[in-house]
Amino acid sequence: MGSILIKHGLVLSMNERIGTISDGAVYIEGDEIVDVGKTSTLLQKYRGETVIDASNMVVLPGLVNTHVHFYQSVLRGSCDTAPLVDWCNKTLFPLCRLMLEESLEGCHDILYYSNLLSCVELIKSGTTTASNMDIFPLLLSPEGDYVLCRHPIRAAIESGLREVYAPHMADMWIPDDLIRPRELMIDSLKRLYEEFHESADGRVRLMVSLSTPFNCSQEMIQEALDFSMRYGIGMQIHLSETMYEVELIRKKYNVYPAEYLDKLGLFSARPFVAVHCVWLTDNEMELLRKHGVGVSYNPESNMKLASGVPPVARLLKMGIKIGIGTDGAASNDNLDMFEEMRSAALLQKSSTGDPSTLSAEEVLRMATIDGARVLGIDKDVGSIEHGKKADIILVNLKAPHLQPVNNVYRLIVYCARGSDVDTSIINGEIVMRNRQLLKIDEGEIIGRINQLAGRIKKVVEL
Repeated sequence: MGSILIKHGLVLSMNERIGTISDGAVYIEGDEIVDVGKTSTLLQKYRGETVIDASNMVVLPGLVNTHVHFYQSVLRGSCDTAPLVDWCNKTLFPLCRLMLEESLEGCHDILYYSNLLSCVELIKSGTTTASNMDIFPLLLSPEGDYVLCRHPIRAAIESGLREVYAPHMADMWIPDDLIRPRELMIDSLKRLYEEFHESADGRVRLMVSLSTPFNCSQEMIQEALDFSMRYGIGMQIHLSETMYEVELIRKKYNVYPAEYLDKLGLFSARPFVAVHCVWLTDNEMELLRKHGVGVSYNPESNMKLASGVPPVARLLKMGIKIGIGTDGAASNDNLDMFEEMRSAALLQKSSTGDPSTLSAEEVLRMATIDGARVLGIDKDVGSIEHGKKADIILVNLKAPHLQPVNNVYRLIVYCARGSDVDTSIINGEIVMRNRQLLKIDEGEIIGRINQLAGRIKKVVEL
């Protein structure tokens, strides 16, 4: 990796003490940030083996995407008129069957290249850390060959991306042919943990993930919690994404979803990430606050699926940690965190009728340091400061839609696009420079995806 000196940039550190630095510089050695300050000061102290002139660029911590389904990239542009449940039956489950059938025949191309395509898009649009909630039981063969889960992790490792891999489990509601025994899932998760947790120089971490409260039995929930506590890793779950989910839980258990999970002790896992949280009651919000639960806010997916509007403004006032996620490309159509930031702010302003709701700086924090806090990795990433991992992006300000630079926070949230990211550094390694990926072949990946698209269209309703 060597050393890197970034100079003459407008540094947004996302650290309250360091703040914003005009004509700023960052010095990196190996995988860590050593120093950040004025260019004139750092030039006197350091000589980087690689020197990057960041004139006319904003230097930011890499964006943290708190919720993605990598495999869904091959479903981009699919079904835009169906609610969540119908969409799963028409689009997601058929794709999962196809991936499983191919894998049993020894072919993993759709699984592998769909994940690689997501890595390409994430890196090129400024994300350096992404939480990949994978369809875990649907990737296992009936014999329990957990090797299938290696392909999504392999894609992230090859691309250079930092990944929180959260293979999710379910044992109810999904089609019978896709359900796997609980003991098989837990055993496979254990083997995945032993092989991949903290692998790739610490870039890959595992979390335990449950699909939803309504498609996991109480036994499944308890076994997942036991695993989380035993191995000291966090948990994730889709929570109160739709009224359908709320009504199912209310009908079956006479409580609301978060109340149900609290009774089962699930929120004792650390960190705990609740994804979506659209339909929360006052008591449920208080439970999330009480237990330190982090929330992943996915505005564009919620809008496209007409799921509703999460009460983000209220959650923030209660002190609940909130990060931003794109969700998968099937329910969002892109993985651009810049677009997601803009939507995150606009949706809350329009739904509350209060233009002061969510300042640009608050939104950028949600996409960086607060997202890292939600995932429990803020000691390593999310801000530019001494001792943290060198996950940094450079945003080119030369485009007309980014001029003039009046307020840089508002410029980033409301005006910037993923395509404005010029350079991405992850774990001290330059993985993209001048918008060219340096570790994987973008053209080859897109070519293979287009070759596979015909096979997918035969079985999936797009």
